Amino acid sequence: MDTTKIEQAFSDFWDSILARSPEIIVGVVMLLLFIFIGIAARKLIRARLGRRISDPLLVNFIARITFLLIALLGIILFLGQVGLSEAASGVLAGAGVGALILGFAFKDIGENFIAGFLLAISRPFSIGDIILIDSFTGTVKAMNFRNTHIRTFDGRDIFIPNAIMVKNPLTNFTRDGLMRHDFLVGIDYEEDVTEAIHAILDEMESLPDIVKSKELKPFVIVNTFGVSTIDLKIHFWINTKDFLGSTTVLKSQVMESVFKRLKKDGYTLPANIVELKIYQEGQPIPLKIFKDDFEKKKSSDK
Repeated sequence: MDTTKIEQAFSDFWDSILARSPEIIVGVVMLLLFIFIGIAARKLIRARLGRRISDPLLVNFIARITFLLIALLGIILFLGQVGLSEAASGVLAGAGVGALILGFAFKDIGENFIAGFLLAISRPFSIGDIILIDSFTGTVKAMNFRNTHIRTFDGRDIFIPNAIMVKNPLTNFTRDGLMRHDFLVGIDYEEDVTEAIHAILDEMESLPDIVKSKELKPFVIVNTFGVSTIDLKIHFWINTKDFLGSTTVLKSQVMESVFKRLKKDGYTLPANIVELKIYQEGQPIPLKIFKDDFEKKKSSDK
């Protein structure tokens, strides 16, 4: 096999590399410079916008987009500098076709990227908010181009694709820092309902950790007439900034305080009453006592 042509091709290629080495060095320097500018611009945007925009998710998203655009410009200039201007032109001219091809090839990635952009603009949540999405409840830790990172209360780190965040209903528990809770308590039919409601409201006013503003005062309604009790429903507002304490410990404390107050004031809180009917009028109640069992019970009592 004649290797002369192959050796000559490698020699010509190496000579061309050496001949264009100044342009290549300048191109590499330009690329690194644009990357450095992109990093600096990203930090600057985070610092400046962080003071004006309260949502860090939007700030981070804008900063990352800026870095990518500057880096892309640096790559195009680098290709033009090293003599690959046709390739650079092809990158720009074929962007539409490439985007279409990549859209089919990486449908999920593109979908999640667009969803992340929509989330950054609409801002249904911020870093530190507690949300419920697709049966997962946790604190928002971060959002990137593909997914959103939440940490559940049992210590799991969940990375949810942004498309799911956009398509599914999302509950934000801490957007305005308020949530209303309720629970039922049943009193005897012989009790004074109005006085019982006054006692409950008086107890609720004495609790320091629930919200008692003019618009968000606790209130009590007669919910149902049960089999054994008149069921009262107590409504009250809590501050969800301390979500775990508000929804678990605080609610339990409120229920315990209301129960103790009603017992202290002498209200009867009966259990369900079961009525037994025997349809044999005028006949004795049919009871049968087994002698052996009775004797065993009698001896055990001794």
